[in-house]
Amino acid sequence: MAKLADKVAIVTGAGRGIGRGIALRLAKDGAHVVVASRSAATVNKVVEEIKTAGMSAIGSTVDVGSDAQVKSMVAQTVATFGAVDILINVAQSWGSPGRHALSPPETPFEDISDEEWDYTFATGFKGTLHGMRAVLPFMKSQRHGRIVNFGSPMALAGKPYMAPYNATKEAIRSLSLTAAHELGAYGITVNCILPGILTDALADNLKDPSQREAFMKKLPMGHLGDPEHDAGGLIAFLVSDDASYFTGGTLILDGGAAH
Repeated sequence: MAKLADKVAIVTGAGRGIGRGIALRLAKDGAHVVVASRSAATVNKVVEEIKTAGMSAIGSTVDVGSDAQVKSMVAQTVATFGAVDILINVAQSWGSPGRHALSPPETPFEDISDEEWDYTFATGFKGTLHGMRAVLPFMKSQRHGRIVNFGSPMALAGKPYMAPYNATKEAIRSLSLTAAHELGAYGITVNCILPGILTDALADNLKDPSQREAFMKKLPMGHLGDPEHDAGGLIAFLVSDDASYFTGGTLILDGGAAH
C-alpha cells in the first residue's frame, strides 16, 4: 500500500516549480491532492497531469493573501474528501499587485516601497498563516495533521537587496517553530523547509551562462535538486507516519550549499 494512501493534502503554489513537484510526488504516494494556485491555467494543467497518471486530484484557484479564499479552499477540500491531513505552504509572490515579478527584485531595503513590502508579506507570511488557521479546526478535531512551510536559505544568510523576501521567509520559519510547540499536543507536526531547488525563479536569476556556471561550482553536489524527486521526496517523508515524532525542524534542502 502507498504510504500516503487516502491522506488528503493541500499544496499551495502548486501550479509550477517546487509546488508542482510536491503535488505530483504526494499523489504518486497515494494522497488525494488539492492543487492550489492563483492561475487557473496552471492549476488545471497539473490536475490533468495527475489524473492522466491515474491518481487523485482536484484544483483550487486561490489567492492565499485572501483569508476568505483560503477558508473556502479548505471547506471545498473537506466537502470533497471528508478531511484534510496535510498542508504544504509553498505559495509566494514578489513585486506588487498588478506588477508581479518572476523572482525577488534586488533593491536596497530603504528604497523598497511599502506596497512591495505589504505584497510580499501578504502572499508569503500571511498566506502561510491563512492556510494554517483554516486547516487547524479539522486537524485538531481529528488529532492528527502535518504542516510543512517554506522558508529560504537566502533569508537565513541575509542575502543583500532582498529584504522583504528574507523577512517574510524568516517570519514563516519563526511561526512554524512556535506552531510546533503549540500544536504538538494535538498530534500535529509543523516543520519548515529551506530549499535550494531548480525552479523558474532561480532559473530566471541564472540566465547568464557565466553566472550559472559560477553558481554551480559553489554547489557541493554539483547540481541543483529536482522539485519532484528531492523536494517532493523529503516532503513525502515528513508528512508520513514515519515522521510522526519530528516537529519544529528547520531543514535546509540545498545539497549542502548553505553550510
